[in-house]
Amino acid sequence: MKLYIATPINARPEQGFRNKYQAARKRVRELKEIIKTDHRFYGYSFISSFDVNPAANTSEAIAMGRCVQAVMESDAIYLDHAWQSSKGCNLEYRTAKIYDKEIYEHDKL
Repeated sequence: MKLYIATPINARPEQGFRNKYQAARKRVRELKEIIKTDHRFYGYSFISSFDVNPAANTSEAIAMGRCVQAVMESDAIYLDHAWQSSKGCNLEYRTAKIYDKEIYEHDKL
């Protein structure tokens, strides 16, 4: 089973895309470690935007297409804190809703 981790990138408070990207990437690494210890996620493998888009210079259209595909191929989605302020996370959420994926929200766990 796969769990897709959605965390805001462009909506982050850091200045400049490079800093936002690096901070979001670090956050996903941290989340993978935190979520791994939660019994609700036992048996899941984790995937994120950074796993399907390893290069920061990928166009937003291509990156989001890969993210939507990853959500569709996952069993569940985990929406990180402040996901509502991110266009990308909202798209991932809507995809999960349309395809009836299990949805976990950071603020509602």
